[in-house]
Amino acid sequence: MLDSVKTGRKITDLRKSRGLTQEELAGRLNISPQAVSKWENGRAMPELSLLVELAEALGSTIDAIIFPEAACPAANANFEQILLPYAPIADFSGRTWPRSMAYPALLQAVKLFMGLEEHRDSMGRQINDDTEYVLQSAFTSICFGYSWGAEDALESGLSTLGLRGEVHRGGDYGEEDFIRLAVENILSGYPVLILPREYSDMILATGFSHRGKVMKGLSFLDGDDEKNSVMSFGQLKSFSEWYVKKPDLLLIKPGTKPVSLSEKCREALKNGLALLQNERSVSGEPLVGYGLVIYDNWRRELQKESNQDMAAIECLSPHIFIHYEGKLRIKQFLELCMRLIDGLDSRPITAAVSKYEEIAGMCEKFLGDLKAPETAGEAKEKRKVLMAILQRSKELEIDALREISSVI
Repeated sequence: MLDSVKTGRKITDLRKSRGLTQEELAGRLNISPQAVSKWENGRAMPELSLLVELAEALGSTIDAIIFPEAACPAANANFEQILLPYAPIADFSGRTWPRSMAYPALLQAVKLFMGLEEHRDSMGRQINDDTEYVLQSAFTSICFGYSWGAEDALESGLSTLGLRGEVHRGGDYGEEDFIRLAVENILSGYPVLILPREYSDMILATGFSHRGKVMKGLSFLDGDDEKNSVMSFGQLKSFSEWYVKKPDLLLIKPGTKPVSLSEKCREALKNGLALLQNERSVSGEPLVGYGLVIYDNWRRELQKESNQDMAAIECLSPHIFIHYEGKLRIKQFLELCMRLIDGLDSRPITAAVSKYEEIAGMCEKFLGDLKAPETAGEAKEKRKVLMAILQRSKELEIDALREISSVI
């Protein structure tokens, strides 16, 4: 038997748990606040025509509203809501190192979670390897620079997946409203990205507990190869009080149909070529930026340290790791372009690949012998080796860019 008083109490509890006022709920249903008030006071029942929209607005079911005694859990219950990946994902089969770039890893994880990877194994599972990581490194322009990426890198990367990102700043909301943004997006079937303002973990949240005060997801961090290799959504971690430092919240939403992979690769190759040909500083910091200018800047910084007889090589790390991974990813992206771009002349690209392969090989050998110098003399000798590598790398890259220019 229907009980308008119990239904009214249920509507009140659900409304408050969602952080809605009577006026806000009424606005969503295109009715008057007085109508909502009558329901909650037990003086009237919701019209049948409104029950579907009411249940959706309150994140509930029709049965739970009109038969509240059978509804579970109670409005004040603490429960865990977890989204599962849209399609099975195979175990990671790529390289754990180097994988220091967080944004490409985040975007790869989103693609896998949303079941958008078309490359499947014999069991129908999405192939989880380095391919998307390499592509997103190029699509977001991250592999073309040193500690430098476009401000809209994540939004741009999501667009290649047929998704869009809606950014909300933590300082623009009260605590409850900010939490509710994340919760409602997850309840709609889409994960969220929590992006701190300082250097700390970025979170791909696919679930929550404690009414959203605890997020469940995977963490990513620039420079942490191990974190950026984890794509197992069976290993979710809990992040409590994620909202306290007022991070940016990126809500993942359905977007427009993505452009073809061939077109996207051609566009990224063209943009990357323009960045790599840059021969002027774009930052007050000599090793932050992109392009050929970095080689000369870096050699000058190394020479300054030698002139000062410094025992420590301060401009070595993390720059050498960023340089190595960037050139390795460019090589891998060019190899993918030969397969993915329609009508591309592969001969110049093959020549460019060989140049980047030599650059990456020199860096890898240097890194293999990397250990902290004990004296200023040892540091000076190591700088000489690095400066010679940088000089040769610049010559090779100029040749590679000439080859790429001939087909773009």
